[in-house]
Amino acid sequence: MGHAAASLFGASAPQVVLIVDILWILILAAASGGRAKQSAFLSAILGLLICGVTIASSWGRPIAFSSPSGPVIRLDNFALCFHAITVIGALICLVSSYECLRDEALSGRMSEFCALILLACVGSMYLVSATDLVILFLSIDTVSLSLYVLTGFASRRPYPTEAALKYLLLGALASAFLVYGVAFLYGAYGTTNLTGLTNPTASPVYAVIGLGLFLVGLFFKIAFVPFHQWAPDVYEGAISPVTAFMTTVPKVTALGAYFRFFPTALGAAHLSALSSDLLAVVSLLTMIVANLAALAQSGVKRMLAYSSIAHAGYMALSLFSGSRDASSALFFYSFSYTLMTAGAFAASQLVEEPGGRPASWQELTGLAYRHPLLGISIAVFMAGLTGIPFTAGFWAKVFVFKTAVEAHRMALVVVAVVATVVSAYYYLRVVWSLYETRFAPSQRQVRPWSLTQVAVALCALLVVLLGIVPSPVVDFGHQSGLLPD
Repeated sequence: MGHAAASLFGASAPQVVLIVDILWILILAAASGGRAKQSAFLSAILGLLICGVTIASSWGRPIAFSSPSGPVIRLDNFALCFHAITVIGALICLVSSYECLRDEALSGRMSEFCALILLACVGSMYLVSATDLVILFLSIDTVSLSLYVLTGFASRRPYPTEAALKYLLLGALASAFLVYGVAFLYGAYGTTNLTGLTNPTASPVYAVIGLGLFLVGLFFKIAFVPFHQWAPDVYEGAISPVTAFMTTVPKVTALGAYFRFFPTALGAAHLSALSSDLLAVVSLLTMIVANLAALAQSGVKRMLAYSSIAHAGYMALSLFSGSRDASSALFFYSFSYTLMTAGAFAASQLVEEPGGRPASWQELTGLAYRHPLLGISIAVFMAGLTGIPFTAGFWAKVFVFKTAVEAHRMALVVVAVVATVVSAYYYLRVVWSLYETRFAPSQRQVRPWSLTQVAVALCALLVVLLGIVPSPVVDFGHQSGLLPD
């Protein structure tokens, strides 16, 4: 019993740090009557930093918590890389949320906001550490329940409540697909453990049905087309720091979970082929539909919402192979994408109106001349998301395209390249507007939020540095054994 408890705490070390921090924040809130706003914020930041130290100290020392049927939670280098992305995404979200919550008269609920963000981080970490379908399902629902509440956090506005209700109803439906998929897979294999998903012991039909239902639920959480209908409204309706978090951390950890389970899981060759073919179809649809939809958007925030859906399609190109190069490409893309997308949403938050109305790209006319640093930062994010050289986004796309070619998915790579060219129009028109001089400059005011501006500038700097010198992160991925053990 003692050894089992030790292995459980060892395999959950980063999560335990955040759980303790959540309990401390809740106790602090209860003891102060909700008045400990700064203390709750600083406690959350400190907890994430300690979690980051725990992740670094766990590197190279894999540990698993096992049941009689096999390991159910594994803390290996693969999981630790995505844990690090989770911590970085949460830090960007929290830093950019403090002044937003204060000005929206929501700082009285700072404690619950921080606790919910940390709880979503715990679920995301377990999601990519899970080696059992039941743990995977519970992890996804932990993330989803936190995000349902966070989406409607600014309940005084009309749109967050509507977005939260839509997310809750459709998310519950997706969870039902997931749990039915797990049930059918259990009926086919006699276990929910990854190590036991070899050849079906019962009817192969159960395995096919279970796989289909499970993937529908997982694809919904990632927001692949055609399971994305909830995403644009939810991303636009939530306050920008929450949108920055939900478009990055849960998405990349769900993709990491997919990489751990497929294509090596399920044993039977026809099932692995089926999961690969389904992924090819949804990634193709995602890249085409999301980019075309983004073309029609005038609001920057909604355009970024469709952009985040499209990038899920690009990242999917690294999931067709279980190789070390593929996992390294997924990690580099996930890391770069988190910096670019979270930074872009934080920047768009700075030009929102006090009521929360996002800016359109036309309303950014001449903004770069009045606020040069913000203009340069937005231009860097747009260039990176496009995949222009000397940004992290360029190398991210090169690496995932390369792994897709090696996996003999050349047709998908061609579509991805064309989609990237299409995306250049709606990304670069934002940059064009920032530096446009022929029209009267927009009177959009930039909020004087110093913490958010620091977060935006740091993200932009990292995007450029990774674009110029990507080798440290690439070498880290290759040399550190970044592959599920």
